Formats: sequence, C-alpha cells, structure tokens
Amino acid sequence: MESIPSPSPTPPPVQPIWALILDSLGGQFLRLAAILWDSLSTKIAKVGEVVLLFFRILKRAPWFFVNPSLTLEQFIRIGVSSLPLVMVISFFIGAVSAVQAAYQFRGFVPSNYLGTAVCKLVVIESGPVLTALVLAGRVGSAIAAQIGTMKEKEELDAMTVLDLDPLRYLALPRLISGLLAFPLLVIISDCLSIIGGWIITTLVLKVTTATYVFGLRFLFQPYDVVISMVKAMVFGGIVVLMGYYHGLSAGPGAKGVGQASMKSVVSSCMLILIVDFLIVYIAY
Repeated sequence: MESIPSPSPTPPPVQPIWALILDSLGGQFLRLAAILWDSLSTKIAKVGEVVLLFFRILKRAPWFFVNPSLTLEQFIRIGVSSLPLVMVISFFIGAVSAVQAAYQFRGFVPSNYLGTAVCKLVVIESGPVLTALVLAGRVGSAIAAQIGTMKEKEELDAMTVLDLDPLRYLALPRLISGLLAFPLLVIISDCLSIIGGWIITTLVLKVTTATYVFGLRFLFQPYDVVISMVKAMVFGGIVVLMGYYHGLSAGPGAKGVGQASMKSVVSSCMLILIVDFLIVYIAY
C-alpha cells in the first residue's frame, strides 16, 4: 500500500518592511512612555514629600517662641551674611535695567519714563526673582550641604535618640528665617537697584534727577510692592525647603552631599520661575 506523502509545511508569510518598522517604533514608544511615566510618578512623589515636610515643620511653629535664639542665628546666616552679595547684584540690576530701557525707548518713548520702566521692572520682577535665584545658590546649597553632612555623620540619628526633634531645632529656625529674611533682602535690593538706575541715567544717559524721579512716581502702585513681598516670602520658603529636603535625601559620602547641594539649587531655581509665573498670572 502506497503511503500518502505528507504536505510540505507552508512558509510563514513575509511581513512587509513597513510593518516591521512600525512594530519596532511601537516597542520603542512603549519603552519611552514607561520611562517617562516612572520619572513623572517619581517627581510627583517627591512633591508630595516636600509638601508633607512643610506641614510637619508648620506643626512645630509654636516652638519658635521657646527658642528664638536659634531663629536669630539662622537669620544672621541667611540674611545678614547675604547682604554684600545682594547689594552688588542689585546695583547692576538697576544699571542694566536703565540701559536696556533707554535702548528700547530710543526714538519712541520720552526719557521721562525711564524711571517708570526701571521701577516697574525692578519691583515686580528683577528684584525678587534675581535675588531669589542668587540666594538659591548661596543659601539653598549651604543648607543642603549642612544637613547632608549631619546625616552622613549620623548626627540627625543622634538627635532623635536624645529626643531632640530635628525639625524643631534645624528645620523650623531656617524656614522662619527664610520667610523673614528674603522680603527684607528684596526691599534692600529694590532700593539699591533704583539707585543704580539713577546713577546710570544721570551720569551716562544724561537724564536729570528730576526727570528720573518723575518717572519713578509715575504709575507707581503700592500693590506692586505687596506682590513683590509675597514673592519674596514664597521664594524664601522654597529655597529653605529644597535645601533641607535634599539634605535629608543626600547619599553617602562627599559625592552624595555635593549632589544634594546641586539638586537643591536646580530644583529651587525651577520652582522659583514656575511659582513666579503663577503669582504674576493670578495677581495681574
């Protein structure tokens, strides 16, 4: 009996090249989406940790009246020690604002409004924002480095063992000092910026003092100063919180402390710019 030959296997269909390309792109897109989602979820978790840290510090606010000397010490470190740096940058902020305003107004706007441009720019934006950005590099990195070093040396654990609350003795004085020192520094920065603009307009741009003062008083609104102070307080809280949070999250060794300082400055600068936009959008 003759055997029936078995049919030969059918070869798999050949996929067109465009299907292979789409399959590859789809896999890469899914991997990229997963990476982005993991990064976004991590960022959201960190924001929640910072908010929780803020409220934990806020619960200890009544202890401020028990140890005011700690806050005074941090106020000197944050505010008084930063004064020379703020004075230098503020003078040149006003000078640059005056020169740029004169360049933009040339041939279109009378020089009577130079003071107006300098006042509005300095009080609403340049004063609080640039001062906060500079202090984020000085104050925020110093806080992150100090707290990170204390964590590395297990000093925070020792305080907890001795029933000394680190949030009460370390975080609360720094936060209150930041909330108080930043508005005062911004006021000084605004005044020195206006003085710097006045010196440039009178000596370089050949505008009289009376004309400059007229521009300062024209369209001046106390509401702008209030918004500037609100910005300064919020920026001060951001800088201190970012410094303390990244200090607590610092890795081991000098490398971990350095990375914590860098992350503190980067996150503070980003949040300052984002919050500045939100405040201006809501206020104006």
